[in-house]
Amino acid sequence: MGDMAKGRVAALVVAVLLGALVGTVADAGTPRLRVAAALPGIITDKAWNQTGYEGLKMIEKELGAQIAYTERVAQPDQVEVMSDYARRGYDLVFGHGGEFDSAGKQVAARFPRTKIVINNGVSTAPNLATSQINHFQVSFLAGVVAGLMTKTNKIAAISAQKFQAIDESMIGLEQGAKYVNPRVQMFTSYTGDWDNVGKGKEAALAHIARGVDVLYPLLDHAMLGVIEAAKEKKVFVIGYPRDQLSLAPETVLTSAIENIAVAMLEVAKLVAAGKFQGKGYVFGIENPAAARLGRYGAMVPQRVRDRVEEVKKLLLAGKIQRK
Repeated sequence: MGDMAKGRVAALVVAVLLGALVGTVADAGTPRLRVAAALPGIITDKAWNQTGYEGLKMIEKELGAQIAYTERVAQPDQVEVMSDYARRGYDLVFGHGGEFDSAGKQVAARFPRTKIVINNGVSTAPNLATSQINHFQVSFLAGVVAGLMTKTNKIAAISAQKFQAIDESMIGLEQGAKYVNPRVQMFTSYTGDWDNVGKGKEAALAHIARGVDVLYPLLDHAMLGVIEAAKEKKVFVIGYPRDQLSLAPETVLTSAIENIAVAMLEVAKLVAAGKFQGKGYVFGIENPAAARLGRYGAMVPQRVRDRVEEVKKLLLAGKIQRK
């Protein structure tokens, strides 16, 4: 290789190194947002955890953030998993579920520079916020469908644990059903496990045995067991928190969509802009990307769909309130 050629190669190497150095300095000047989530279940559960994962992916895509997550975080491990992300310098850490509320308070106190957000939580602090959908509104609309579609006047909600977000959903369901059908009787039960399909099915069968013909599974992967029981016994389900019509078109009346991914993105935007506050962020049916009913099954008549729209207008106008 001639001296001129060698000189060109050397100049190219120097240019590449300088470019890399400049890029590094630029990156250091505008650090990439780092966001993590601790999830109680798996990201393919077709329910709550999958929606949380989709929230992380939206944050990655729209904000250019670096994301990370841990699946199947049991309650005894919540503090350590979230603390580990804080120690590693993550700017924002989500605890994906109301069951993370206590852990969120502990981690926020230990790591004041890290923003902690508990989806469906209740506690707040300067660096601790909650993010949730207006559970009452969405479940009220689901209750309207349940109240008009039940033939036995018996409906049931099934969940794994009792905490505020679940309470709000159950209250909304019952109040909505009785708003259109005062004869409705509502039952509730808790399986103790968000993901155990067998327990979900067992709980559903117990309700069906007492005459329930519309089920509302406030569950994660265990929701599939409720749908399976409903299919076998030819009763109905209202999906949650994703549009689950395609899982069982002859069984799912509609779905109470609580797209927490939208809420997660909005909170992350506030962190990126330096506008985060330690408070409760709530997204209701005024934001249909976050909260609405999903597609209807063919068995739901137009009169029921029309009644839902009427009730939705009343909710938006503040003419229907939680009792």
